Amino acid sequence: MPEDDVILSFPAGLAGFPKLTEFRLFEPSGGYPLRFLQAVEQPELSFVCMDAAAIKMDYEVPLSEEEAAFLALEKPEDALVLVLVVVPEDPRQATANLAGPLVINALSRQGRQVLLDIRQFPLKHPVFNYQEDPIISFPAGLVGFPQLHSFFLFEPTESYPLKFLQSIQEPQISFTCLDVAAIKKDYEFALNEEEAEALALEKPADALVLALVVIPKDPRQMTANLAGPLVINSQTKRGRQVILSIEKYSLKYRIIAEQPEHQPPA
Repeated sequence: MPEDDVILSFPAGLAGFPKLTEFRLFEPSGGYPLRFLQAVEQPELSFVCMDAAAIKMDYEVPLSEEEAAFLALEKPEDALVLVLVVVPEDPRQATANLAGPLVINALSRQGRQVLLDIRQFPLKHPVFNYQEDPIISFPAGLVGFPQLHSFFLFEPTESYPLKFLQSIQEPQISFTCLDVAAIKKDYEFALNEEEAEALALEKPADALVLALVVIPKDPRQMTANLAGPLVINSQTKRGRQVILSIEKYSLKYRIIAEQPEHQPPA
């Protein structure tokens, strides 16, 4: 889907709102994975939603024959799957409705809310694996953001290895990242003297190595930047972005291996 706001059509409406059939979908700048659905007919009404893959990477929606025909999806990557999110006073306690996903044909921009069995798909799935979110310090900032030095690091529930770095100085700015070890076990590089001194790592096990992630309109095509890893001393919570040779380390390393095409389950 284009990055600009788009109008989505839900001919059958949404649960509790059968008369609202058109919604504007938009994403705040730097706000991924949060998105908003605003009713065109009733602009004061909007819903918070997220890409299902950002919450639960193995989440799949079983479509009935009628639903599959209605959506007319020719291939899996044409489907955008969103889940509605309830954000309480403490945003870290946000929950996602996995029992009522919104499945959208990204080409026709026509969607349908699918109602699933709540015994298998929870109505209140925790979005974040909430513990005491660690604050990570990057004294030298990040590439393109030298003014940002402190970040919250948190991990959505059941979406490992994905994590999010949210700027403390500018909370509207956040970065998606992941544990590199989860996608490339042989990934390694040497720190130069200045980097080693700044990180003060006493042993290799103290290092948390993250890669920044780019998530396109089809989340299954997400890539990781292995040429600019974030190395964090898990003891001191101090980090540094290391710049490596792009001839040796990929800027766009595919995270999810390509799968053979399959038809949506009936």
